[in-house]
Amino acid sequence: MPFGRVQHIDVAQGPIERQFGVARLILHTAGTRSSAVGLPGLDTGEAGRIRDVIRSRIRQDLV
Repeated sequence: MPFGRVQHIDVAQGPIERQFGVARLILHTAGTRSSAVGLPGLDTGEAGRIRDVIRSRIRQDLV
């Protein structure tokens, strides 16, 4: 997925994920079908780091 299509990024955890220290990184794009792509099972800190890297890249592409 091109960075330019990403509209929103979430790091989510359900109760079981929280218990095991993992999270899901979810990329939301424009559109109605398959507009969210999830990457489950990431270490919570790593999910946040990846989110920040993608946000930084999107900002660079917008400039």
